[in-house]
Amino acid sequence: MTLRNILAYFFGSTIFFVIGPAIIIVLAWYCPYDFMPQNVASNIFGAICSAAGLFFVIWSNYELITKGKGGAVVVGPIKLTNETVRLVTTGPYALCRNPMHMGIILFYLGLCCAINSILTLVVPFGMLIFSFLFAYFLDEPRLKKDFPEEYQEWIKEVPQRFWPKPKKAR
Repeated sequence: MTLRNILAYFFGSTIFFVIGPAIIIVLAWYCPYDFMPQNVASNIFGAICSAAGLFFVIWSNYELITKGKGGAVVVGPIKLTNETVRLVTTGPYALCRNPMHMGIILFYLGLCCAINSILTLVVPFGMLIFSFLFAYFLDEPRLKKDFPEEYQEWIKEVPQRFWPKPKKAR
């Protein structure tokens, strides 16, 4: 991994795992109104959501780096990391097409449940909207262009953008 890729991942991690949670904490401070009963169960649920989200973020990045031979910090024409040279369809990408975005949304949702302030929910819902627009307008067109046949096969196998759908038993 090059220094450029390491710095790009550090930059991205800072945005999503430092600034995002800081925004959630500030919103909770300004609006301390609960959206669910505050008890041990809400904290456990929040911890499970955040841990699952973090797991998917790490796993999907690992797959991009090792199997795709590229990175996740590519925003249209801005390429902070190398673009993937292979379409990754294994691991978390066999469950849904954007597992990293799903992981970030779950991570934020878990924090919101643990903090339990209604206004904080704008962060995971805002991230959901951002993720959908990012995938639809930037990520998917590049994948269609760079991997036309593989991409069409992949969306047949994995039609869900964000949330894994259990497959039927055969």
